[in-house]
Amino acid sequence: MKYIWALILVLGSVAANDQRGNYCERNETIRATVPVTKQRVIVKQPSKWKIWKKTEKITEDYVSEEEQVTHRLVRECCPGYLEVESGLCEPICTRGCPAHASCAAPDRCECISGYVSARNHQDGSHYCEPICQTPCPTGAQCVAPNTCACGDGYTQLQPTDDGVSGGCAPVCRVGDGCANGKCIDVDRCSCNSGYRWDKAEERCTELSAESISEELDTTEENTEVLSTSSTAAFTATHCPDDFVLFRGECREKQFASNEVGCLKSGCGPHQTCLDSGVCQCSDGYVPEESGDATGVLSCRRTLLDQILGLNEATDDEDELNPWTIPIIGVASGFLFVLLIVGLLGGRRYRQERAALANKEMECQYSQKTVDVDEWVP
Repeated sequence: MKYIWALILVLGSVAANDQRGNYCERNETIRATVPVTKQRVIVKQPSKWKIWKKTEKITEDYVSEEEQVTHRLVRECCPGYLEVESGLCEPICTRGCPAHASCAAPDRCECISGYVSARNHQDGSHYCEPICQTPCPTGAQCVAPNTCACGDGYTQLQPTDDGVSGGCAPVCRVGDGCANGKCIDVDRCSCNSGYRWDKAEERCTELSAESISEELDTTEENTEVLSTSSTAAFTATHCPDDFVLFRGECREKQFASNEVGCLKSGCGPHQTCLDSGVCQCSDGYVPEESGDATGVLSCRRTLLDQILGLNEATDDEDELNPWTIPIIGVASGFLFVLLIVGLLGGRRYRQERAALANKEMECQYSQKTVDVDEWVP
């Protein structure tokens, strides 16, 4: 009994130390205004008509407010952890974890007991693969911890002797169920002696005496050509601390939180991928209305960027900017109009200046004539 209590205490202390590592401490400054009682001395001067009296000093209490600064140690969950109802700090995986996995650290998942991490060969995402201590028979696959089930194209056989479950046998739907032969794999037949597989009829047909002799000769030639060769696959015997050894491979013990959406498939042109796995249009681009109906995000440049981006005659796909030619044409026409207006305005300005100069000369000539006439005797 003592050993059991000792084991419980050890496990409890280990769990407490693990949870303590999820807490962080920081100093917090607290500023508060508090009332403070103080004393002051009031000097009361005597009246000037009573010179025999001395100065009177009165001590009184009064209440003032002062700012009080205190410091305290705050213990809270570290970044990436959240306090739950039990008061413990548990890690947060913002993008979630795959099936049969739990959040072991901030945005880090770990497969539960009985499962090991694996990668999808198509998109590279992680999933948890069940572990079967005893290898499954041919045609079966591990579907749960220490649980095998027949795969597609196989059927479950009846258990033999004292067995709990039987093996898996392939199913052949060709050749009338491999008549005159034996089903050796899914939809693959091995014909009996005296029969040969006919590709046209897709069944085992009986051989004639001549065909049998040719078949024997072909078999002897193939036997002479066969050679035995074996290639030993590399199997690991030791893995780093962050990996576990499984069937000669080093599997990741922990992996990044689920790669969902664009985090594993990427986004389209002119789009950026958010941490939530959702695509959005890049700066200077807006979603096209046609994309709302199809559910596929498609981004185009804003009108302002198209107008200001005249220096970019082509976009990222080397397609001609549809606004380049029209806007350049309008700008060229505007400059031509300004040139004509400038020329006409300059000509009119010069004509007005010449007319004004002629008018001033006539006025001066007329004034001089009047002055001369006044001095005539």
